[in-house]
Amino acid sequence: MAFVDAGRAPSPPTPLLGRERELAAARGLLDGHRVVTIVGTGGCGKTRLAVEIAEATDGAVFVDLSPLTDPELVLPTVARALGLREAGPSPLVGTLLRHLRDRAAVLVLDNVEQVVEAAAAVADLLARCPGVRVLATSRCPLRIPGEHLLPLTPLPVPPAGTGRGRTVPSVALFVDRVRAAQPDFVLTPHTEPVVADICRALDGLPLAPELAAAQVRAHGLTEVLERTRRQLDGPAPLRRGTADRHRSLDSALDWSVALLDEEAVTLLRRLWVFAGGWTAAAAQRVCGTPGTDARPALAMLVEHSLVEAVHRDAGVRYRMLETVRRHAENLPRGPGDDEVVERHAQWCREMAAGVDACPGPDEIAVTDAAEAEIDNLRAALDRCPRVATGLRTAADLYYLWDIRGYLGEGRRRLQGLLDRPDAVDHPVERQAALQAVALLQLWQDEPVAARATLWEAAALAERNGDPGGWAWCAGNLGIAHFATGEVDAVAETVERGRELARAVGGQPLWRTTCGLALVRQGQGRTDEARALMEEFARLTRATGWGSAKAAYFLGWFAFLDGDLDEAAALFAAGAAAFERIGDHRSLPDCRDGLACVAAARGADADALDLLASADALRDRSGARRSPYLQVHRDRAVERVRAGALAPRGVTTREYQVARLVAAGLTNRQIGGRLGISERTAERHVENLRTKLGVGTRAQVAAWVAAVPTPPGEPVAAVTDTGVTRSPVG
Repeated sequence: MAFVDAGRAPSPPTPLLGRERELAAARGLLDGHRVVTIVGTGGCGKTRLAVEIAEATDGAVFVDLSPLTDPELVLPTVARALGLREAGPSPLVGTLLRHLRDRAAVLVLDNVEQVVEAAAAVADLLARCPGVRVLATSRCPLRIPGEHLLPLTPLPVPPAGTGRGRTVPSVALFVDRVRAAQPDFVLTPHTEPVVADICRALDGLPLAPELAAAQVRAHGLTEVLERTRRQLDGPAPLRRGTADRHRSLDSALDWSVALLDEEAVTLLRRLWVFAGGWTAAAAQRVCGTPGTDARPALAMLVEHSLVEAVHRDAGVRYRMLETVRRHAENLPRGPGDDEVVERHAQWCREMAAGVDACPGPDEIAVTDAAEAEIDNLRAALDRCPRVATGLRTAADLYYLWDIRGYLGEGRRRLQGLLDRPDAVDHPVERQAALQAVALLQLWQDEPVAARATLWEAAALAERNGDPGGWAWCAGNLGIAHFATGEVDAVAETVERGRELARAVGGQPLWRTTCGLALVRQGQGRTDEARALMEEFARLTRATGWGSAKAAYFLGWFAFLDGDLDEAAALFAAGAAAFERIGDHRSLPDCRDGLACVAAARGADADALDLLASADALRDRSGARRSPYLQVHRDRAVERVRAGALAPRGVTTREYQVARLVAAGLTNRQIGGRLGISERTAERHVENLRTKLGVGTRAQVAAWVAAVPTPPGEPVAAVTDTGVTRSPVG
């Protein structure tokens, strides 16, 4: 399988026709070079060719950049296509570079031209990750070192003066697309010249015959040819700045638009506002005319090949090719069209408000729906007609920024809005934004900055007459001080916050109850801490996030009491809940808790497996362990180190191999690094597994992290610090 599903590559419903030569050339270039850019005008089939190449290329990941306008989002989008997330202090780009450093991969970057400023970042990635290759599609070159261009020209058309051409690629494509809607269509001596004339008139750009073919069933070949000629002979296309060589495509688009009814034309003019796709309900809400059902117009646009319907699971999303979207954006405006930006912003605002209501019983469905519209949310924030709307929208999306691993992006967007001069004129929205920024700072290991921001938000809440907001800040101050072991300084503040929160309920009460529980735990008042955490569990039992957090903390209480069965059950329940809601920061914490239980039971192999699992999750999210967790992990590692994991006859060479396994190298890479054959490296790995009593390479890596580094020469290019290594570092 070539594609990682997170990349959401378009699934071509039809075969690639007439591009055999270009396909072979691209594959040849990609075999010998690290950067290949397919360049050509809009509608010439760049994406379709790239998809075909990638489907036959192992390790290829498709990354659609068409919804993006911010070059800074290109590498994070690549990372997310690879399944990586941002759940801690490590920036997502840093996690991406570490992930790809020793891996082979082909990144298929589609529609680069609108974020071409990211080319320098792509070049840096290639320099740092020698096993990575890039296949890009763009209207212009990337102009980075080592780039090889593959110009994509229109498909060949039948020569002028001939009425034949059934084997010519443009004719074959046109006939194939006609047959998709009219299976009994065949070329005859009468129809073949007409088809040849149509393809010549459309200049062989693949999108143009696709649009024309959609009209054949309703209008017939002769009418399609006559309309095509009239369009070309008439006034220039409605798009401004159109080059002569694009005239046929723009004419085909204009003619397709001319064949629509008024409702479909109106909908098309407005759909440009969406980024990355939309649902029928969203089209109705944002672009529909009051009192009119938008679904028939949407169906007509699909029928005319101006909109694509993408079926996923039980639902349907719609999208436009970027060429069509740009054409629609530049059509003359009609009544009500200028309102769509505001309506889109309001739709996104309402979506964000739904996320703000999380956590709750529907938190997974609500957050999934918002993440599916992340490109639309970004577009709304980019356009942001009013700073108050932007502040509130970005703040309400906190749960999405946090749980789904957009820490850096969320913080950057919030800070950018807060830095606008007019933000001070909106104290309520500014308070909400500061509260969100504070938690993002905390999860990015900046507790001092988080505390300062929380105090600033608390002062605003007091001026705004918002006791619930003040209490919310107080509860999170308790959590922030617990992270650094300085709970006494904030104990009275959290106590006051909890008293205020009793009258408010909801999230302020949840936060202050959890915060005070952690303060009491830090003060050594364990019984009070446990009672408060049990109350927190009752308050949040209907929410996945709250019940997961409560299970995790109560698991530690059970563990410290020596009730290993209860601790294991609580950690497992927390892990399952965090996995369901997609929390990439807290899930490895629960795995660490389970590892501590396994180590206490003497189940060293299980402890190794859990340690390796937690480490792997953190490697993919950039998360780190809290100081509190690190203390418990240190103790667990000491138990493991004193038990069955002491080196058992492991030779110096085997230890060298083990360290390279821990560094993520394959057997072939290990052989090359140590000057031995791949088979010999494989034998050493198998010997290690036998001696250590483990079954996976991840467990070998965990063993390396759990034992002291013996004296001796460093292993090739793997850094040897000469000090004891621990999996909690």
